[in-house]
Amino acid sequence: MELEIMKRDTEAEVLALIETSTSHRGASRYEKKQEYGRTYVRASFSRNLEKNPYHEGTKVHTLLDRCLQQVMSNLTAYDLEDFPDEHLISMMILRLKREKKMNSTNLRQLLVPTLEHLDLYGIYVTEGILKAVYTRCPDLRVLSLMGCGYVVTDNVAILLLKKLPKLESVNFSECKHLTDRTVQAICKHDNTKQLNLTFTPNITEGALMTMIDSCPHLNHLDIFDKRISPEGRKLMVESARKKGLKIVLKGLSDKDIAPDNPCMMLPNFGKVW
Repeated sequence: MELEIMKRDTEAEVLALIETSTSHRGASRYEKKQEYGRTYVRASFSRNLEKNPYHEGTKVHTLLDRCLQQVMSNLTAYDLEDFPDEHLISMMILRLKREKKMNSTNLRQLLVPTLEHLDLYGIYVTEGILKAVYTRCPDLRVLSLMGCGYVVTDNVAILLLKKLPKLESVNFSECKHLTDRTVQAICKHDNTKQLNLTFTPNITEGALMTMIDSCPHLNHLDIFDKRISPEGRKLMVESARKKGLKIVLKGLSDKDIAPDNPCMMLPNFGKVW
């Protein structure tokens, strides 16, 4: 509130906006909490939980930040194959994406066995890169291919599911070439828990119903934009209630099925302040 840009706004007005602002899905854009007399606010989606690159209260870079910058500027000079810290690898991927320096050479250097979480949104991906993903990161549990529809076909998706048996959470949003063949492969993938299939127009209602009944561990399904018939919605809700499955679907208001925040399982959503 001390910023010059906020001088025309009162604290009450800002808090009112924070509490009422919602996304097109109806999810709250912001979260807030009270602690020790202060009000903390953060975005609900696409947050970066990065460490401060400076020493507290200064503009002096920390040793960690300097080291990361050195490694990122000379990635091909380092062998990170046995590097054990997934958090630092993820930090470098995030920074290189943000700085528009993430090319195929840099990404290959950072695809290491320690990675269990990988978000490829915003990175130009080829079939060769995806082969490197399942070859070099066999323990991946969370993978986002949102926006990678130009390369992710049924054959590619099926191969990824086969080669990455530990995958629990997969985001196929905007992978518009996918069909029911991919859904059939998901049904055979024992560990699937969270799945995003928004903006995949070639996946049918019947395939989704079969998947809901066939995936024993599925607990969150995002199909927000899908057009599901009234009868299909009824059957979907009944099946989901029996399994304890949460479904994100436009117009679905059943409190037992619809999550409180329809963005809760999207990439970068965190539960810890």
